[in-house]
Amino acid sequence: MKSLHHNHDDALETLSHGESARDLRAGGSERRQSGVYEVVVGASMALGNYLMFSVGLMFLARLVVDQKLFGVYSASIAAITVAATAATLGMEKYLLKIVPSYRATRKYDLVRGYRFFAPMVVLVVTLLVALVLYVVYLLSPPESGLASPAFLCAICFLPVVVCVCYLLEVVTADGAFVASTALYRLALPALFLGGVFLLGYHYGPRKVTATQAVVMWGICWAVVLLFLYLVSRGVRPPAEQVGSRAFRRLDWLRHSSAFLTYSLLMSLVTNIGVLVLGLIPSAKQDTAIYAAAAQLAGLIIVISTATNRWYGPKLAACIALNDQASGQIFLRSRQIMMWILSIGFMFFLWYGGEWALGLFGPKYRAGWTALVIMGFGASFNCLHSLAPMYLQYVGREWIVPFLLIFAVVFLIGTAIPLGIFYGTVGVAIAYTSTLIVTYLIFMILARRSRQAMLTQQGTAGLRSWL
Repeated sequence: MKSLHHNHDDALETLSHGESARDLRAGGSERRQSGVYEVVVGASMALGNYLMFSVGLMFLARLVVDQKLFGVYSASIAAITVAATAATLGMEKYLLKIVPSYRATRKYDLVRGYRFFAPMVVLVVTLLVALVLYVVYLLSPPESGLASPAFLCAICFLPVVVCVCYLLEVVTADGAFVASTALYRLALPALFLGGVFLLGYHYGPRKVTATQAVVMWGICWAVVLLFLYLVSRGVRPPAEQVGSRAFRRLDWLRHSSAFLTYSLLMSLVTNIGVLVLGLIPSAKQDTAIYAAAAQLAGLIIVISTATNRWYGPKLAACIALNDQASGQIFLRSRQIMMWILSIGFMFFLWYGGEWALGLFGPKYRAGWTALVIMGFGASFNCLHSLAPMYLQYVGREWIVPFLLIFAVVFLIGTAIPLGIFYGTVGVAIAYTSTLIVTYLIFMILARRSRQAMLTQQGTAGLRSWL
């Protein structure tokens, strides 16, 4: 399940941290070793983030009064995850692309203008999104998870979460990538894990409410926000602090919309299952089981996304250089690695999934069928996650959000009836079906595009490996 817990990176974000074509051409063994090191470090930090949050959720599931309250907590956090993605309006992702470009051309007045304009837009949109969430709270069925005090409390923390998401990219753009990554990937889950233990110690086993858990979650974000703010004050370049401002408001909003569309749609695809169950009054227990299963099924996507942070820019550089030979080498190695990981992951879920769910509590073992189903969809996603990135890199970027819109509509249309009649298994089927259909289309389109490119170079017999 993609969420703010998992800290999955958007595919478009890899463009901001990627290497240029010149970098790839100049690369030797030293650069390749550095790339392997980046993959290992990135994957390790992503796994560390995932494991700490997972352990925290396992203990939280054992500390709440029952599964229904854990379901309320999960639905509240899922709603804030989607809302925070929408509230940033893609301005923070676009900042990573546009600010370095302005700096390279010494257009500091535009840098100052964007850094003034973007947070103002994000603040206004955040308040509007919070108002929409409050309306959802008022209109939700009285016994549903989104009509609870926990959800109302989560809405109050929305500005904090949005500010963290925005400042993360600001600090990254200012050159403090290690600090921002450490705070988000390591400090935040560590604080969450510590907060869960403190709740259990203070209130005793199984006596923590969903509202108390949400407050603890929000405080963790607030602490990270404080440190991010301090770091941002220290690393901001002096040349950008004082001076005139220039604005290109319409251009900035237009370009940032592409980043928003992709991020928001992916967030919806991965969180709709919890939200659908959270809106069904009688499904609080199912919501808890589904949230636990989705957390475990998301492991393979975490690994895939972490490796794409390195493979994505390499793919973009190969396309820019029209270097099909180099592309074949690393695409083949990645695909073999992903097949091994996916088969091993499904083997683990089949034989050890019930045990893993039992770590959340004995009752959560009922979600084994849903876990295996979602794991299959997540593994398919892992195998073909480079396909939409390839389409973006070859100039067909709007096909990706178009297909994701289809995915969201398809998922909502299937998850609601299947969730009502079949509970967690029904929503898991809807989720996996959506991933398979969507990424199958991505794969077909990407392979056709790559095969056409290979044919032009007289190497049509080569496999696309996408």
